Amino acid sequence: MADTVSNVEELERNASDLRREFETAEPFPHLVLDDFLHLSPSAASTFPDISWAGWNELGDRHQQNKRACADLDLIPEPFRALIRELSEPRFLKVLEQITGIKRLLPDPYLLGGGLHLSGPGGVLSPHTDFHYHRPLSLFRRINVLVYLNEGWSLEDGGCVSLYDRQDRAIQTVVPDWGRVVIFRTDDQSVHGFPVPVAEGKWRRSVALYYYTAAPADNFSGDETTYWREHGEQYGVVRKARFVLYRGLLNLSRVISIRAYSVITNQGVGEAKTALVNRRKAKQSRAETASRGPSASRVRMFTRGLAPRRRSRLR
Repeated sequence: MADTVSNVEELERNASDLRREFETAEPFPHLVLDDFLHLSPSAASTFPDISWAGWNELGDRHQQNKRACADLDLIPEPFRALIRELSEPRFLKVLEQITGIKRLLPDPYLLGGGLHLSGPGGVLSPHTDFHYHRPLSLFRRINVLVYLNEGWSLEDGGCVSLYDRQDRAIQTVVPDWGRVVIFRTDDQSVHGFPVPVAEGKWRRSVALYYYTAAPADNFSGDETTYWREHGEQYGVVRKARFVLYRGLLNLSRVISIRAYSVITNQGVGEAKTALVNRRKAKQSRAETASRGPSASRVRMFTRGLAPRRRSRLR
């Protein structure tokens, strides 16, 4: 029996190659690795089902039919062991080598992370994550998502997509058993699974987030999760409320960028650059929309569709 639940030894052995792959990936730095677990798919039988009392329901518009548990004492084995293992110095060291981000810290609170379960019709709207972890005064830098679904296919829905600055899905990853996605999280790393989980399917995963005591060199978001899709708005009142929501959200972002320029001693110039880049991204999205859907480029990470490049741990 392996001494570890995850295949961390292969990460260590291939850290230099994985670092290059991570840094050159599009649309933002990330890795997709297969065979990350030493666990057999039969371990899924111990993953809690919908009737488990430990779940917290997150059933809003943006993450429908989703449940999560961030209480490590409640999480059953071997998933508790996996979370602990991916929070230990050995994994943190190789994660630093691969991402190039030093002094990474795990989150003992598992804020927003832990076990995730999405059922039929479940979606996660494209979004960027919160950046600032107030309880610990830390800054979020890396997401690690481990998937626990044997024999999952594109037709089962719930496949996570990574989007570019024009909101085009450049990568789509099927959440098959033992597959892990590692990516830099900031105000540009838009991700989600807008295609609903198919009827009769349950999407299982472990989500872990890693932080640093110092903020990133550039503005990487604030305490807000920024959702990119909001559905159709009907009626004068709902449309007015939505316009107000978008206006306040944009104002919040401008204030956050200004505040960031102060805390990092980067001055007004940095804030102006961030705002200019934001306007350029909006203009580019508008131009893309006018050209139609042919502008989209998608890479699929699935056992049925071979990608141009996919790392497999052996």
